Amino acid sequence: MLLVALGGGAYALMNRTACGEHPALRVVAAPEIGPALVRIARQYTKDGGCAAISVRTKSSADTADQLGLRKDVADVWVPDASVWTDLALAQGADRTLLGQGTSIAHSPVIMAVTQETATKLALHPGEPSWTLLIPTSATKRRLPRAFTTLPTPSRYASGLAALNVLNAVVADRPDMLKIVQGVTANLKRAIVPSEEALFGLVDQPAGGADPVIVASEQAVWRHNDARPDHRAIGLYPKEGAIALDYPYVPMTKDPVRRRAAEEFLRTVTSPEGRTLLQAVGFRDPGGKAGSAMDERHGVRTAPPRDIPAPDTRTTLRALLSMRLLLADTRALLLLDISGSMAERIPGMTQTRMQATAGFAEAGIRSLPKGSDVGLWVFSTNLDGDKDYKEVVPVGPLRERGPQVVRELRRLPGSTRGDTGLYDSVLAAFRSASKHQVKDMLSSVIVFTDGRNDDPSGISRARLVSTLRREFKPAQPVTITLIGYGDGIDARELRQIAQVTNGVAMVASTFDQAQQLFLQVIANRVCVDRGRCASQG
Repeated sequence: MLLVALGGGAYALMNRTACGEHPALRVVAAPEIGPALVRIARQYTKDGGCAAISVRTKSSADTADQLGLRKDVADVWVPDASVWTDLALAQGADRTLLGQGTSIAHSPVIMAVTQETATKLALHPGEPSWTLLIPTSATKRRLPRAFTTLPTPSRYASGLAALNVLNAVVADRPDMLKIVQGVTANLKRAIVPSEEALFGLVDQPAGGADPVIVASEQAVWRHNDARPDHRAIGLYPKEGAIALDYPYVPMTKDPVRRRAAEEFLRTVTSPEGRTLLQAVGFRDPGGKAGSAMDERHGVRTAPPRDIPAPDTRTTLRALLSMRLLLADTRALLLLDISGSMAERIPGMTQTRMQATAGFAEAGIRSLPKGSDVGLWVFSTNLDGDKDYKEVVPVGPLRERGPQVVRELRRLPGSTRGDTGLYDSVLAAFRSASKHQVKDMLSSVIVFTDGRNDDPSGISRARLVSTLRREFKPAQPVTITLIGYGDGIDARELRQIAQVTNGVAMVASTFDQAQQLFLQVIANRVCVDRGRCASQG
């Protein structure tokens, strides 16, 4: 009895201390769950909670980026999925501050179509499948004018979940796996930047078209609640679904606010709190829906079969890959102008330098409009005692593209010296790392016809160790090297590329060198790592 009395007295004293200070608890939440948390905060205050709770909404991806910069964002974070906490940590967030979250809601990621498309699908027997997203002949027979759209996987966890599900569904089907990899490599054609744009396809479909969108169940519910005259019909794939888990993550070291965060969590997970979340289209962490999850909202009460999300490392790696794949290009071309580049190509009238300048120009013209580009050259003692020289600084394609093209056309008359590869690669890498731009993929694309032969420069071991130390996985600068000719050391190029998750490719003919260069410019990121490794 004494212990109980002392324990109760200590809790009461602790609670009075917190209430005496009336701590301000700042909550930042994913936009779709924020309004429900506001209502729960009002209930918390009504029930006698002592903290002053303020809730604001912000994109989970943007919050993760801010935490990676160690900004003071809030005392509690509720993103739509746990992958964003992993991303924040990978980008440098304080590990002592960002702890394990507690899931407060679930929302499976499903597909949705217009009522007209749902009627067409009903004419075919069988349940919907995730393979509906894959442009196969079977899909075309069912929906000849279907097209798939999903929110950008680098900013929306629902888009990333769809790609993870597709990979899981076709894992045992090599024929389908190749198609999925092709879809992933060309993903920009199938994404939209926001949920508004996503559901706009359902609101106003092009004449006769059948849009198939990917969204969370709660997003479908929310759209139909606001636009009952343009309902989206949720499709529940027979394979199941990955659910967004909405972790409640305390992010304060202050003991008073920490207790307030724990107290608010108890209100959020109470029967009253869960009822408020279910009332706006969320399921509880066990998958149970409320009475609002109904056909009128285009969804169903029964949960889909649960497909476990991939492990943390796999999901984070997929997210980082998507960020690279979907980012605009910021390409620094580093071209060899050593004396051997003046040699004629067998069977051709052009020199190596003339042909290189020609396909580099074609590559520049093929870059997407949002790209940045710049040009460096290298040999030995090119700029004083430096083996490299900046010819055109990296900048917007519309401004720098014409400058790069002009300078490329002058290069055939500039060949001289030996191959100062190591110093030049390091300098270009450091420059690209220093001048990175948010939401752009920085890469150094190197073309050379020989191995490093500058004895006064750094060694290969020092170059590799320096790149390994300075490479930042969350803000990567990839180095891709293309080599041509008998003087190439393929092992040398591979060692340099691998440190930055880049690729080294050696061409046996100049036609092949041109194809490789244009492929690198077009794809920027190698989605199929096994295939890229074989190109080394």
